[in-house]
Amino acid sequence: MQIVTYNIQWGKGQDEVVDLSRIARTVAKADVICLQEVERNWRDMADSDQVARLTALLPDHHAIFSPTVDLHDHRNTAAKGRRQYGLLLLSRWPILSTRTFPLPKYPVHGSLNDTSGLQEAVIAPGGQGLRIYNTHLNYLSQRQRRLQIEEILKIIADAPHQGGPIVGPGVPEQEYRQDWIAIGPEDVPAMPVPAILTGDFNMRPNSPNYDQIVGERDPFYGRLPDLARFSDALTLVGQPEHEGSTHPEADPAGYQRIDHVFVSGDLVGSVTRAWIDTQADGSDHQPVFAELSFP
Repeated sequence: MQIVTYNIQWGKGQDEVVDLSRIARTVAKADVICLQEVERNWRDMADSDQVARLTALLPDHHAIFSPTVDLHDHRNTAAKGRRQYGLLLLSRWPILSTRTFPLPKYPVHGSLNDTSGLQEAVIAPGGQGLRIYNTHLNYLSQRQRRLQIEEILKIIADAPHQGGPIVGPGVPEQEYRQDWIAIGPEDVPAMPVPAILTGDFNMRPNSPNYDQIVGERDPFYGRLPDLARFSDALTLVGQPEHEGSTHPEADPAGYQRIDHVFVSGDLVGSVTRAWIDTQADGSDHQPVFAELSFP
């Protein structure tokens, strides 16, 4: 299974041209595609509904869109439209269930600050359940990212205990399809334990925010793949944390990876390959790919 995370900056490439087709070409071979900064009717331009355009360009994938910012479109009140941007996830396998969780965000005087979110998708490649999480964390403040990561880790850890959007352990089958529920027990997907967390985290591997997710570096053993935490797919295949760049402006002095693919402890041994596509020019970020022997 191949997965990619890519902040597409609404398709504006390094040449300042907006071209969603090259975004699609870059990610088309991946089985699971996690995109950030995807817009719908946000600005006056061709293909302003980027969700519709990208799903049309990637017809072999199922898609879900989670707007993290959703505003009334005051430019065209007669149409009663919405202006949205957020997270788009595409999967070669059906998306059995999805949820979107808002993450904490607080105003900062003198700076624009938008809402962040966590997008959850449950898929089942080869019949084996897997959770995919897609996010884009706060760009302004390490403190706000810390609060967001705390919430993310709590949501992910608790999800298998809470179950999916509908739960009914022990409910007799005849009670399904009755009145309000109108579905059968076969329509209620389980909430699997294995999870992949991807996105633009606006944090570097030498930051406390990164430590929150993968654990602190031991002074003797270094960064250990703690099975009770997430591990960085790139470091699992041997890439040093200070090497590689997904957004060069992040830290001109060295650490320039702010986009990541993290895998839960039960998936650590399944990561076979991971890399940054340094040739992609469709955004101000570079996409990060990972391949897993899953299922």
